[in-house]
Amino acid sequence: MNTVHIVQLYPAELGITGDRGNVRAVEQRLTARGVEHRTTRVAPGEATPDDADIVIVGNGPLSALRGVHADFLSRADALRALVDDGAALFAVGGSAELLGARIELTDGDRVAGVGILPYRVARTRDRRVGYITVDTPDARVVGFEDHASEWTLDDPADAYGTVIAGRGSYARGAGRGELVRHRNAIAGNVQGPVLPLNPALADVLVSAVADRRGQAVPAARAEEFDEYARGAREAIERVIHDKGFKTIQL
Repeated sequence: MNTVHIVQLYPAELGITGDRGNVRAVEQRLTARGVEHRTTRVAPGEATPDDADIVIVGNGPLSALRGVHADFLSRADALRALVDDGAALFAVGGSAELLGARIELTDGDRVAGVGILPYRVARTRDRRVGYITVDTPDARVVGFEDHASEWTLDDPADAYGTVIAGRGSYARGAGRGELVRHRNAIAGNVQGPVLPLNPALADVLVSAVADRRGQAVPAARAEEFDEYARGAREAIERVIHDKGFKTIQL
């Protein structure tokens, strides 16, 4: 593949849960395949590159979301055009919530969303904290959830993962769901950061780039990175049922 352009939005404002690690994981997965890449970090007021292949946005509290809110809304058309064109997008936590239609706060106020992902979010007084395991069509994902929100999907077909352990972000049939995939945009509340823990999920973004270009995904070289990630996931899964999660009333 030709050089892959990774864009990280708001690295200083939305990056409180090790979200730089998600960028590094994608960079590593490309390097493991011998694919050249470059990363652009975009701050408020700077233009969204229209040649982005993968856009990554991190997590932040409500105060940080309010701080980037107007700037984020101003990017709606640019981000929508990228997603509609098949570019990959990965968003975690607060940014994922803001990419939906709206966030409904516990005091009855509403925060308008960017509106490019098909769901709406309601903040709750039930904080979901703990390890989480999610089965998706592409990978079993493990990580940590820490959020007080309930998502409502416009189309159940956009549900990407089924919760095996933990609470998740939305109802999925009689169970719970976590992670949403719309085209090549993936959003959810799994932290960790999640992509270093789950290289197969990072590979989904790499595959999306290759599919968009009509190219094959180059074979990955054996990497020590994978062994570290596997060990971390196994350690989490060993304790997940004993550790469980806490529910904090806000």
